Amino acid sequence: MKNYKKVVIKIGSALISENSVASSSFIKDLSNQISMLNKKIQFIIVSSGAISQGMNILDIINKPKDLEALQALAAIGQQKLMGLYEKSFNEVDILIAQVLLTHDDMNDHSKYKNAKATIEKLLDLNVVPIINENDVVATEEIKFGDNDKLAAMVSNLINADLMIILTNQDGFFDKNPDQYDDAQLIKKCNIKDIDISKYNTNEKSDLGTGGFKTKLQAVNMIHKAGIDSVIASGLELDVLLRILSNEDIGTFFESDS
Repeated sequence: MKNYKKVVIKIGSALISENSVASSSFIKDLSNQISMLNKKIQFIIVSSGAISQGMNILDIINKPKDLEALQALAAIGQQKLMGLYEKSFNEVDILIAQVLLTHDDMNDHSKYKNAKATIEKLLDLNVVPIINENDVVATEEIKFGDNDKLAAMVSNLINADLMIILTNQDGFFDKNPDQYDDAQLIKKCNIKDIDISKYNTNEKSDLGTGGFKTKLQAVNMIHKAGIDSVIASGLELDVLLRILSNEDIGTFFESDS
């Protein structure tokens, strides 16, 4: 692996769950790891979890299907989500900033330039941007569909060196490990050798909006830009430190350049 200077970390919904204690513990651990690395590496976090935090506040067990309910939950949960990040990062003396994006922001040239300039200025100020899709105003037509794709777009936007997708799976397997006991973890592969169309977006956690297909699509979106990717379990001890210390953890997707 290379000497990375700018890293996008995507946090999956399965790691920021309706369980506030588990979510807080995960974010605290993440902030501690970033505090050990941020003098040499600039980090940008793309975080899911606003909807699940809204469900927690309203004591809702089953995730709704209709867009209006999801948008309302996101509006309720976004402040709680950012509160979890702010508390943990304050404890390690790191400032954070909330950045909400929609698909329109990425497709409109002036908005794209403004988003890029804002994020780069935050990095210059040693502030960690916490990015999420603006679920409150997103519609079915402009919705990213999953923060995996948003993480890839942000990686391209700020010319990142590495994108790390943290999920509740150990990495990319040759078959679904939830269904097959003999599934084997693939340690390193080239996204060009994978037929993404064979994967099903419906194979996902109850709280997520994408499956492994969206993670592969995200890797495919950035590999030609010279951005490497790692998909690994956020439940692994010191996962970020280990990835950036070149430990063989998760699945590594090397870019084209």
